[in-house]
Amino acid sequence: MSYEQGLPVSQEAASGPGLAFITYPRAVAMMPFPQIWAKCFFIMLILLGADTQFVSLECLMTSVTDMFPSTLRKAHRRELLLLCLCTVCFLLGLLLVTEGALYFLQPLISIFCSGNTLLLLSVCQSIAIGWIYVLMCPRWLGILREELEDGAEERDVWVSL
Repeated sequence: MSYEQGLPVSQEAASGPGLAFITYPRAVAMMPFPQIWAKCFFIMLILLGADTQFVSLECLMTSVTDMFPSTLRKAHRRELLLLCLCTVCFLLGLLLVTEGALYFLQPLISIFCSGNTLLLLSVCQSIAIGWIYVLMCPRWLGILREELEDGAEERDVWVSL
């Protein structure tokens, strides 16, 4: 593709949304039977987006339902919660179809998807899991003792980690 365009590879391959909607369609157009591959590619993108929405909404609904079980586990409350969440997501999604969407989206990506944020998140998760398992689950401490076969300082080691 770089050869046909007469550009170096570093300039040809874009990043971000341009990769999915500019670079890949150009590459698919150069393949044999491009109409079939283009349909498959864009159907895959649509299904990927729909699946991501299902998983995100289900995770959010489960979390909110677990926070307020007495209220939300009654008849038809789950559907109302789903309607509210979908409405909020739709209204927030309207921001992304405007011309200023990149100005709204780019800071979010750089803040929440950067390496330092992910590193901090993984360290916090490791600490939380260590504390939960050691302090809240004495049975797990017995399993850890069996695994280490040495036994006196495992709790101190896990708490300090």
